[in-house]
Amino acid sequence: MFWPRDCYGGVKLFLLDRARPGKKCLALSGLQRLSLGTYSVCALLMIAGAVRLGAPLFALEPAGKITLTVAGFGYQAAASLPGEGLSEFIRDTGIQVQFLPSWGNSADQLEVILRTLDRHFPAPDVYRIDVIWPGTLHQHLLDLGPYLHNDPRQHLPELLKNDTVAGRIVSLPFYLNAVMLFYRTDLLKKYGYRQPPKSWDELKKMAARIQRGERAAGHSSFWGYVWQGAAYEGLTCNALEWQASFGGGQIIDPDGTIHVNNPQTARAFRTAASWVGSISPPSVVSYTEPDSLNVFRSGNAAFMRYWSSGYRANKSASSKVREQFNVTQLPTGPGGRGQSVGGFQLAVSRYSAHPREAAELVQYLTSSKIEKSRAVQEGYLPTLTQLYSDAEVLKAVPEAAVFANTRREDWIARPSSIAAAKYSALSKNYYEAVHRILTGQSSPEKALDDLERELVDLKIQPAGR
Repeated sequence: MFWPRDCYGGVKLFLLDRARPGKKCLALSGLQRLSLGTYSVCALLMIAGAVRLGAPLFALEPAGKITLTVAGFGYQAAASLPGEGLSEFIRDTGIQVQFLPSWGNSADQLEVILRTLDRHFPAPDVYRIDVIWPGTLHQHLLDLGPYLHNDPRQHLPELLKNDTVAGRIVSLPFYLNAVMLFYRTDLLKKYGYRQPPKSWDELKKMAARIQRGERAAGHSSFWGYVWQGAAYEGLTCNALEWQASFGGGQIIDPDGTIHVNNPQTARAFRTAASWVGSISPPSVVSYTEPDSLNVFRSGNAAFMRYWSSGYRANKSASSKVREQFNVTQLPTGPGGRGQSVGGFQLAVSRYSAHPREAAELVQYLTSSKIEKSRAVQEGYLPTLTQLYSDAEVLKAVPEAAVFANTRREDWIARPSSIAAAKYSALSKNYYEAVHRILTGQSSPEKALDDLERELVDLKIQPAGR
């Protein structure tokens, strides 16, 4: 993986190049020239060891008495932070900040982070982590509560709840990625609909009618609704939305009680299975995010369930629907609405030599000032509720308006903080069971009965109990 040789606003960036510390652009090192596919756990632990010994990978100057190392940012995201306010933090505090680049896929990153923390390395000090990792990592993460001078309750409640494990705030929300229903405005108008569907029943009826009409007009590859049905983490999100909206619970309660084997959940999954081959392509059971996005942005679907990050992809010059779509909340079921939240958080290692300064950096990067700057400049959805009524944010990120009036009870987070280290096993059992239902390999009743036994056998003890 090669990073470009560029300078950003005069800020000095350098990479494992002690011989040329004054150079204002990137200097490639042997480690950095490793291709993404050849990054191994061993190599990354070597990097962690190098940082521990004081070899900066990617630093922002001027240097201060304290240097904090931050892991998990991509190059461009890290390079953008100075212009979004990080330079002011460095200037005002005298604390130097350096970045370790992100590596591999999500599973690779989690494995390396766990191994690094298991060895109690004092660096990295700060980690950018996935929304489903706080429960897995919480024993290694600093309780940020005693260090906070801003009220953390300003963040979206479901995100803060997700970041709180065993009563400890182990991370803070950095930016939001939330699920939306994308719909074709031109086709709704063409077929006489004044608004997008409010319920799953309305969605099915509207999708079927539009699909029939478009195919009759010669668009044989057109489908009513696309989503993510492959057996992977994305299906856990889809299925949890269906389950919650039908009143079937959210897999596991905070006290460890399993909620999957009930008539409401069976009805939810039977409904979703009925879409396969009718309003959704048979191959939807192998779709991940890129597959559904490609179908929609090529003009071959009326509706799409996708994350908010897809808004800009559909607005790009290569999208055939860039002026013909809008977004709204997911439809409701008989039990209400289930609106998944995702995104990334910032956490501090318990083994950092500078916990106070690291917590200060995390609080600064998750502040209203920085979240607004990142929203306006880069289009990131904020995690602070007050920014959803900010005119500048709404102008720069129009999709944010969808969530301005989302009810607190509509937000749902995967139960990763409850299941903690066993979340990966829970999720895998869950999405595999749902996939058997979608593909007709099992009835909902049998699949859910089997799933309940599997989840009980995991003997999940919620953190702090």
